[in-house]
Amino acid sequence: MLHTRRVVAWFGQARLMREPDGRFALEGGNRHDRLAAIEWSSMFLPEAVLAQRGRTAR
Repeated sequence: MLHTRRVVAWFGQARLMREPDGRFALEGGNRHDRLAAIEWSSMFLPEAVLAQRGRTAR
């Protein structure tokens, strides 16, 4: 079993990452990129809670 982080999707410069423990993290990008990632995840990955630099967003 690999214990690596995986890129789930790119949104401009923002990356939606899946951590080895199953959590999701949103990294980088500008406000527009992050909002696009949050919207996409709400439609296609509704079980995910995205962590963004010490805060959470849905």
